[in-house]
Amino acid sequence: MAAVLCLPVSAVKVHTIGDSTMSDYNPSATDKRGWGTYLGLFFNPEFVTVNNRGKSGASTRTFYDQPNLWPSVKTQMSVGDYVLIQFAHNDEKCNGVDVLEYNDYLVANGQPALTDLRGTCPNTTYRANLIRFIDEVRALGCTPVLVGPICRKYFVDSVTLRRNGQHDLGDKFNKIEGGVLLENQRVPADDHSMDYVWQMRQVAAQMDVPYIDLTTATHDLYLQYGDAYCTANLFCQGDKTHTSELGAKMIARLAAGLLKEAGILAEYITIPAELPEISQESRVESQESRVESQQLSTFNFQLSTRNMCAEVKGDKLRFHNSDNGKTKTPWPADEIDENAVRYIDLAITAPADSALRITGIKMDLSAVGTSTMSCHINTGFGDHFTDVHTFYEKVGLPQNAPTPVAIEPTHLTVPAGATLHIRILPWLNDEAKPCSGKYIGVSKVRIEGVKE
Repeated sequence: MAAVLCLPVSAVKVHTIGDSTMSDYNPSATDKRGWGTYLGLFFNPEFVTVNNRGKSGASTRTFYDQPNLWPSVKTQMSVGDYVLIQFAHNDEKCNGVDVLEYNDYLVANGQPALTDLRGTCPNTTYRANLIRFIDEVRALGCTPVLVGPICRKYFVDSVTLRRNGQHDLGDKFNKIEGGVLLENQRVPADDHSMDYVWQMRQVAAQMDVPYIDLTTATHDLYLQYGDAYCTANLFCQGDKTHTSELGAKMIARLAAGLLKEAGILAEYITIPAELPEISQESRVESQESRVESQQLSTFNFQLSTRNMCAEVKGDKLRFHNSDNGKTKTPWPADEIDENAVRYIDLAITAPADSALRITGIKMDLSAVGTSTMSCHINTGFGDHFTDVHTFYEKVGLPQNAPTPVAIEPTHLTVPAGATLHIRILPWLNDEAKPCSGKYIGVSKVRIEGVKE
């Protein structure tokens, strides 16, 4: 008689898609943490795994369109999986106007179109994009779950968060009517036309999709602890959007509790009274020593840019925002994160007959004309910039003072014939209005590695 092999119930994957408030971060690069990183702590790992694919700077449009994001997530999905969908922070980038409509207006009035395509309109394209995700998740035999975006820490007083902190732009938004741009518009509090969260709830009801109200949950959490405590403990320094490890874990616990209450994988969720242990040091430095080799050398790399223009100044290159790659244009207002289509790119290609182990990436960064210039340094592979990792973040580079960046070891290997891209993605952090005359300077770039 043949033996019968009893297998456990197949593990279910929970895929999380969204923005920087959800995404993973390199702990040696930043104290930012996304709640998606810690969601798996509250599931039984024998039956449920979390695939956190939140992406810093993403909106519903850019996450859907970029090949390394939504198309990549779909290849990782299996029948029976769940997909948690949280967007709004970056959909708001065009003050409530869909950026494609705004570009039509700009071109019609003889102005250059914007290259940052993240902005959507809550009651039109934002809704439509959510429906696209839902339809495609269901077509793959998986279950979509809409998740209200976490609040920003925009306190009015001890008992109130600002309306836009809850992703309702009704107090100040733009719209285009009859070919005319109308700015600084306002609608009453009971008018939800510019409320991204309300629109998400309507889509959930229309499409019969579970809705997890993490917006209200984080609103109540912030008010419970108060502005001072939230600022000191739950958010990154000088940041009203991105959470610390403690804040991210508290929000992940809220999300898990809401899933359990909704009956979504409830039997595999445990909500402990105490949070999982918080790291003693949020910026953990690697203890691995650098591998010395007689073959160590400095490799040539190619430099290119997208939506930036460069000029030589002294011993450094300095870069300014540009909508066409040639002419300086103001840095946009209200940016709090990277823009995936604006970057300085350093590309290194491994020989056809051997891989490269990258042992070090070094450079000096500086800010000119400002102390709010900020950046990420990301790595990715090939033309589609896949397998993306953020290994450096700096919010507020010191003005006119070089900041050395040294990543050693990098844990990066470039396969034979493949190309590694190292991208510096700058933004002018949280400025109230567009700004010119501000630069990010790059000098003393050195990429070291060993042929394998």
